[in-house]
Amino acid sequence: MSQDTRTASDIEEPPKSLRGVIRRLGPGLIVASTLIGSGELIATTKTGAQAGISLLWLIVFGCLIKVFCQVELGRYVISQGESTLAALNHVPGPRARVSWILWLWLGVSLAGFTVQAGILGGVSQALAMTFPLTGDYLAVIESSDPSTNAATYDNRIWAIIVAVSTALILYRGRYQLIQTLAIVLVCMFTVLTIGNAIALQTTEQWHIPLSEFVRGMSFTLPESTGDKTVWITALGAFGIIGVGMGDLVIYPYWCLEKGYARFVGPCSDDESWARRARGWIRVMYFDAFGSMVIYTLVTVAFFVMGVAVLHREGLDPDGMRMISTLAAAYVPVFGTLAKWLFLSGAIAVLYSTFLVAAASFARVYTDALKVFGVMAADNQRHHERAVSLFSVVLPMISLSVILTGANPVNLVLLGGVLAGAFLPAIGFSIIYLRFTKTDRRLRPKPLWDVLLILSCVATLTTGAFGIYSRFFS
Repeated sequence: MSQDTRTASDIEEPPKSLRGVIRRLGPGLIVASTLIGSGELIATTKTGAQAGISLLWLIVFGCLIKVFCQVELGRYVISQGESTLAALNHVPGPRARVSWILWLWLGVSLAGFTVQAGILGGVSQALAMTFPLTGDYLAVIESSDPSTNAATYDNRIWAIIVAVSTALILYRGRYQLIQTLAIVLVCMFTVLTIGNAIALQTTEQWHIPLSEFVRGMSFTLPESTGDKTVWITALGAFGIIGVGMGDLVIYPYWCLEKGYARFVGPCSDDESWARRARGWIRVMYFDAFGSMVIYTLVTVAFFVMGVAVLHREGLDPDGMRMISTLAAAYVPVFGTLAKWLFLSGAIAVLYSTFLVAAASFARVYTDALKVFGVMAADNQRHHERAVSLFSVVLPMISLSVILTGANPVNLVLLGGVLAGAFLPAIGFSIIYLRFTKTDRRLRPKPLWDVLLILSCVATLTTGAFGIYSRFFS
């Protein structure tokens, strides 16, 4: 079990003014930068293209409901000074060195490499279209035969370049500048995307009437409910839009790195400790809910574009034409500039996701070595070496998967279904920590507990249905 290693010298009073709180935000924005690439850009737009407006409620619900699990896990980690995996290791049940849920997490997270591979595939497609090397990829996607999916070199070469350069950047620990630049680019692309969705509403051809938005929020089902492909896409999107399984695990690590837990100081019965803890948890509330507003607006914008343009035109982003089809959603507003605006934004968004996720999981897997007892918990030198090793290995695993010619969209959606399957387990764990381990002085209001339980029930239902739809129906 992890020990509280915080010291009195770490103590820092939480900010009281809104301006002071805003200056301390950050972990949520980092996580948001990883969300937009997989769930929002790829899975959400594809869901809109396949299902139309009828599943708008599922997309909005998926963004809003999971934040309660995120905040509750963050509350525990900040108050106890433990990492996510150390916290999950408290969950009762069968143990084989560690709790059963950590073995489950390990299996799902390893299978979840498919999402990273799919994102790498998207980056390589965008780069192959923007900077063709041999021109073979561009020739295939511009072919008049939409079924043409011949193996090409350009996207594979770019995948190698991206994976290797990412490994080098992370190995040398110089990802901070790239991450900052990526977040800036993501913000720019976010403004572009929301602006595009609003602009579509001003056109006669692509306008979606208010009555359709009302229908989309009325818990209706797609007209083609007999087609399980629509539900696999939708539930895969639900698993990774908003805060997905990986993001729930990652977010507390960034809170720890930001200093939220360290500033509280070692656990104490003093009222001053409880006051500081409540203050830094309040900062975390602003951080988590602020980022939720951002990625919810972006998610809805991508969904609306999928409905307004791709669904009406009968276009479905898939396979080698994933990026080129997604770009079509920008054509009605930006015309000939759409391709280049989208490609530049897609490169920024997808690479940001790939880079930050690789950096995050390098730290999570390093912590896993400690929690599983493979590496000493207090050896900083071994910790840094492990982070460097994972920073190289993880991009190479994604590269090896995408070089097989696997469909990037299918990889992202499969990872989403698997992530959705793990959400009920982590939801159960968070409820256990909330009612058995959380300091009584830091417990939330009853309404919060109701929403937290609702969040877990929702993830249980969609996770179970996602597995059934994918593998048994």
